[in-house]
Amino acid sequence: MLLLAVATAIMPCSIVAQVTVDRDSIDNRDSIRTTEPQGIIYDSGEETDSVMPYYVFFFERTVRNVKITDILNPSLKPDGVAILNAVNRLDYNYYLDQGALGQVHLSVFPYADVTRYLLSSNSHIEPLLFTLLPDANIVYNKWLHKKSYFQTLRPYTLLGYGSSLNKDYQISIIHTQNIRPRWNAAFMYDLVSRDGLYSNSDVTNHILDVTTNYYSEDSRYQIQAGISLHTMRHEENGGVDNDTTCWNENKRPGVPVNMYSAANQWRNLDISVHQSYNTVRQFSYLKPIVKQCVDTIAEWTGLARADQATDSTSGLVTEYGYTIQKRDTIIGYDTIFPHAPHTFNTGVFGLDLQYTRQRRNFYDSQASSWFYNAGTLDTSYYFDSTTHHRISADMYWTNDAYMQHRWDNPLIIKFGIRPEYNIIQYAHSQRHFMSFNPFAMASIKIASVRLSVTGEEVIGKERNGDYRINGNITLNTGLRSTFSIALLSEAQSPDYIFYHNEGCYQWDISNFNKIKRQQIAIRYSLRDNDSVKSHLVNLETQSSAMLLSDNVWINSSMIPTQGNESGLLFQSILSTHLQFGWLHIRLQEIFQYSSNDAVVRVPVFASRNSIYSDLKVFKGALHLQTGFDIRYHTRYKADAWNPVLGAFYRQDDVSVGNYIVADFWISMQIKRASIYLRVNHFNAPLEQNPHYFSLPHYPMEDLGVYWGVIWKFFN
Repeated sequence: MLLLAVATAIMPCSIVAQVTVDRDSIDNRDSIRTTEPQGIIYDSGEETDSVMPYYVFFFERTVRNVKITDILNPSLKPDGVAILNAVNRLDYNYYLDQGALGQVHLSVFPYADVTRYLLSSNSHIEPLLFTLLPDANIVYNKWLHKKSYFQTLRPYTLLGYGSSLNKDYQISIIHTQNIRPRWNAAFMYDLVSRDGLYSNSDVTNHILDVTTNYYSEDSRYQIQAGISLHTMRHEENGGVDNDTTCWNENKRPGVPVNMYSAANQWRNLDISVHQSYNTVRQFSYLKPIVKQCVDTIAEWTGLARADQATDSTSGLVTEYGYTIQKRDTIIGYDTIFPHAPHTFNTGVFGLDLQYTRQRRNFYDSQASSWFYNAGTLDTSYYFDSTTHHRISADMYWTNDAYMQHRWDNPLIIKFGIRPEYNIIQYAHSQRHFMSFNPFAMASIKIASVRLSVTGEEVIGKERNGDYRINGNITLNTGLRSTFSIALLSEAQSPDYIFYHNEGCYQWDISNFNKIKRQQIAIRYSLRDNDSVKSHLVNLETQSSAMLLSDNVWINSSMIPTQGNESGLLFQSILSTHLQFGWLHIRLQEIFQYSSNDAVVRVPVFASRNSIYSDLKVFKGALHLQTGFDIRYHTRYKADAWNPVLGAFYRQDDVSVGNYIVADFWISMQIKRASIYLRVNHFNAPLEQNPHYFSLPHYPMEDLGVYWGVIWKFFN
């Protein structure tokens, strides 16, 4: 179903109302809403730039979901348009990369995305984002954007270009429009290319998304389809040859590296189609009712005159020449509703089809570095390739058949099955297998408390017995605050990369135990829209404790190993946004503790902060933001990157961290054009003895200057 915002967006009418619906007044059929909804946009004449984004709505698709839980509009705020390094965004995680845009990265805050989902207030609608899908090619690269679907009143186009002193090039293109009412098509393309500072470190990423979606007039049938192609080519130098002496070189291209002719290439293809049909007949969308009332106000002089007359409509005696007419506009809602929604109904049937192909090719024409010491090579030229094909179909039913803004179902049930077929192609062999994943979810709401439980299991020759069970309790503690507690228990087979390899490092292992994780997590979220009075825009804190058993990793000998020990991992994150007039402060503080470094390794503390000003100058013609971003994490022995395997491995020789990285940036918006300038790591020249590394053997980027422009068109 569409939410009200999309429904109003696709109505062919002269007035589009972006409405905040009062649920209490809607559920009461006898009530009449008399307050004027905010954001009335007139589709005629000249529109101001500030309202143009409301002609474009977009949302992200998640599997096994028949509802849209979050609808967004293109932002014209300057801080939201810079196409910079995605791993440095404030998104409840912290990543270490190889010192350049678009390269592989490692999270210092593992399991953060899964934990955040478990504590989400939408967990009773959306399934767990990380399904039980072990992989043969683990892609350690953060995509610049997710697959998005649009509905538009007018065509929307975004053009973006960025560059830098270090020969970085970024291009972003988005175009979307409704072909017919309720039928939209969109095209999205991103390019990230960089000539690296060190030998053999160029990066080229191409990301292409094509999406379409259609809704029937009553929104009972919907289809959403998309194709994503992500091609990444990374030249691999294996890091600097000597971590202690590399800084003696004046020019970075002259620093000796471990590999001079190697490269990895990932080619990932994703095709997905979602269809659902709601067997329950829906009520008409609430439409604004506009009425004009004319009041006649009499001005009396106290003298009786012959030219006095009686107003035939009001019965009042008025004086001509002194009559004042006051025109008022009343906007309300039709209060004629169908019968009350039913918890037990014929529901919604859904089908999600998906095909993914992940391919990694590695080649090296001078295979002479120490990365090959563990293998036997007959020639200096080396090539390796692994391709993983996956075909799946999620078939499910749910009784959650009514629009969320209309009625919050007190008892939601969802169940289904996922047949899945996998093919893994190695250099000289092939594996294929079939599995079935039954899944179910139940959610009950009592007063302001909602309890949800979800379970999924794998049945088949491969991965048989893998399971995940998670529960969530969410309590609305106020109009703008929520408290959640979640539990998780899972047993999962290791990724396929750990089982078999025919490349330089050869192994065939079949006796791995399942990786087990038990977790409890809590979250508190507070949002205050009236930040002028409270100075608090939002506050969120989440903490979790998990027991990890039978963890698997690649050891320093480049062989998969499974630890027979268990370890406790405690994680806590505090995220807040404060506003003091034009001054904004965004803080993200991460605290972690691992009881056993042999099981999992994390830094004790990590911090990401942004302090910036937000001003409108020249009578509002220029929206200006400027500020500083600061990142820091304590020292720890992070995993190191093996280009030949295309994976990280456990190492005990090098520690990284305990270094502050500061960036300065300026973003400006003039009408629909945004311009940004960013100085990354501006404190690097202040170091008398620079020795900063992001990952083991990979130095951080030195001072870098980036700039770009983005232009948005709403026509």
